[in-house]
Amino acid sequence: MIMGRRSSLYIVLSYTVSLLFTTLLLVMWVIYVLRAQARINELAAGVGVSQENFHWWILAAGCLLFALVIAGLTHQLAQTLSARRYSAKQDDFVASITHELKSPLAAIRLHAQTLLQSDIDRAEQERFLGYIEQQAVRMEGLVDNVLETSRLQARRDRLRLEPLELRPFLEGHLEEVRERIQSQGLTFSPSIDTDAWVLATEDALYRILDNLLENAASFSSHGGEIRLLAQDGPRRTVVLAVEDDGIGIPKSELRRVFDRFYQIGREIRGRRRGTGLGLAITQGLVREMNGTIKAESPEGRPGVRFEVVLPQVAASAPTASNLKNEAEAAR
Repeated sequence: MIMGRRSSLYIVLSYTVSLLFTTLLLVMWVIYVLRAQARINELAAGVGVSQENFHWWILAAGCLLFALVIAGLTHQLAQTLSARRYSAKQDDFVASITHELKSPLAAIRLHAQTLLQSDIDRAEQERFLGYIEQQAVRMEGLVDNVLETSRLQARRDRLRLEPLELRPFLEGHLEEVRERIQSQGLTFSPSIDTDAWVLATEDALYRILDNLLENAASFSSHGGEIRLLAQDGPRRTVVLAVEDDGIGIPKSELRRVFDRFYQIGREIRGRRRGTGLGLAITQGLVREMNGTIKAESPEGRPGVRFEVVLPQVAASAPTASNLKNEAEAAR
């Protein structure tokens, strides 16, 4: 990290020196043209250019050239620093994903070695096997996040959206979500007030809600409350919101929480860092559903609110896959 900061400092220093040198050349150019204006106009007249103020054109052309050089240097500096910041995020991601994978691997290995012992009773074996399965599922989720991020970044294999009724979908997952959240010492309060249909897939919509709820649980204290709200919005939209009363997100970070590899509250001690992919995946999936997502810190109370807005559709709304199936059936 220190070497990275030193390297960035050298880049900025080099840019400053180049900028000063270019500015010095520009000043010298202006002084030279103004002092030699009579000779410049005389030379112009000698080649058939009858323009008494020709030196002003020469001066303007030189100033424009130097301005382009300065703009190019500034753009190059911005691109270089941006690339270095992105590279630093990738390095943090590699370190985080390595740690996240190493932890369940070590647990699986430890419990597998314990199972190899012959004096383990049946109950203990089942408990250890259950823990191994739990850690394997955790690893599978991490790998799925990496693959999903790659797919969204490459914009390939887009979702095959179908009309989906929200109320039965949400109600079908409430008990699973409630049990998972309450097991962490939190209260879960859902409120479903919509009969809307949206274009989505069950897997993608479940991943969106799961990421938002997991994020809310990660930054909530024991005894806190997490709220899931679903209601009709303006202009034939539906609003899905996840709220918590945890530590919240600083306003300076709200615009960056959906960046890849960005980790909310990385300076907060005692919080699991994660991989910085969950919210980036969530935003990508919402966009594929033609929706929007935003994060905000409500005034007057702790916590954060993530709000997803999706367009409503009719239950029989045609989709690309439906039209394709109908065309094949007609043949």
